[in-house]
Amino acid sequence: MVLQFGKDFRDRLLGQAPVFGAWLSIPHPTIVEVMARLDVDFLLMDAEHSAIEVSALSTLLPAADLRGKPVIFRPRSQASAEIKSALDAGAAGVMVPMVESAEEACAIVAACKYAPLGKRGIGPWRASGYYDHFGDYLANANDATTVIVQLESVKGLDAVEAIAAVEGIDILYVGPADLASSLGAPLGEMKGPLLEACARVAKAARENGKIAAIDVGEVDHIPQLRDLGFSFFTIGSDVDFIQKAGRALVSDLSCFCKA
Repeated sequence: MVLQFGKDFRDRLLGQAPVFGAWLSIPHPTIVEVMARLDVDFLLMDAEHSAIEVSALSTLLPAADLRGKPVIFRPRSQASAEIKSALDAGAAGVMVPMVESAEEACAIVAACKYAPLGKRGIGPWRASGYYDHFGDYLANANDATTVIVQLESVKGLDAVEAIAAVEGIDILYVGPADLASSLGAPLGEMKGPLLEACARVAKAARENGKIAAIDVGEVDHIPQLRDLGFSFFTIGSDVDFIQKAGRALVSDLSCFCKA
């Protein structure tokens, strides 16, 4: 089942339509299940900037599996142990932060892929159905695992062409807040140096058969990014949805609270 989620997700990536996902940062199965009911293509479970631990995936991922929703996991670092643990638990792929060189990208691929493409340790306990489908998983996991690297600094941007050329990398993902900060550009504005950087990432992706991806804060930014060549987007999160819905309701109630 987990293997099929990964395969289906990669098929969506190769389609003509853009792919959209939402962030998960609240480590509770009920939240994951509710988010998995949204009509998005995937969920991105964030351990880098939330309370989620890789050890919690065995209780969180089944809630997404109920709705057939693939989950990409973002670890706190490039540590191979954390990447391996997430994949063994059944994540459809990983998105690794702050990648700044082709050497780092190669190490990430090695952690994600079984030999001969990499050196991922063999022990896919939950991903293989608790070893009921061990052989099938080992034979197909490399083709069903999505590898995403984040470009979030001037150093990473300067190396984007070399990073894009690394075999096994599927997606180049722009972290717009960190990249804008590194460039000295205003946060939240898709123009100037940040827009130029996005164009460079999209070009490197296109020339190397990779997918260009980015987080978007505003739906209005999507057409411009699509024109550049971006097709993979994250937008919104569990916390964001709760806050916005709650604030909208409170605002609607304010008319009843006037003296």
